[in-house]
Amino acid sequence: MENTLKTLETDGLSIKLTDEKLFINTATSMETFALRSIDGIGVIDLVQELNEEITGYKQKNNVQVVNVISGIIILIMGLYICSVDITIGSTVSIVGLAWAGFAYLSKMGTIKPTLKSAVRIMMAGGNRDFVFDKANSNGVEVAEFVAKVEDTLTAFHKK
Repeated sequence: MENTLKTLETDGLSIKLTDEKLFINTATSMETFALRSIDGIGVIDLVQELNEEITGYKQKNNVQVVNVISGIIILIMGLYICSVDITIGSTVSIVGLAWAGFAYLSKMGTIKPTLKSAVRIMMAGGNRDFVFDKANSNGVEVAEFVAKVEDTLTAFHKK
């Protein structure tokens, strides 16, 4: 029977360390690694992905602001047209109001990207990264878990 040395539970990632294995559960997979096959473990921040997400977020935000402003301009034009023809003016005003409203609601529903991190397991065949959201987890717990795995790996490889 294997002795559980330490566990880590974060949003979307669960890792259990035993005497001889590392069990990793994510939302999409369940994997087991023998300690003898692991060369090292660490935590990395996925800064490049965050920068790409922020760039896309800003571009989408700019388009949404332009759409809100366009809707307001169409609304004002519709109100001006109401002085000439009430039916056309009210129709244009309603279209402008709907345009601005939908663009505003879309803007409010956009979620700002957050920094993601990954527990990286280094092996002879390559690295495996298991991503978790750093904002929704305790960094101290993750660091303590990684330190415990490193200590266990050191002791295991000395055997």
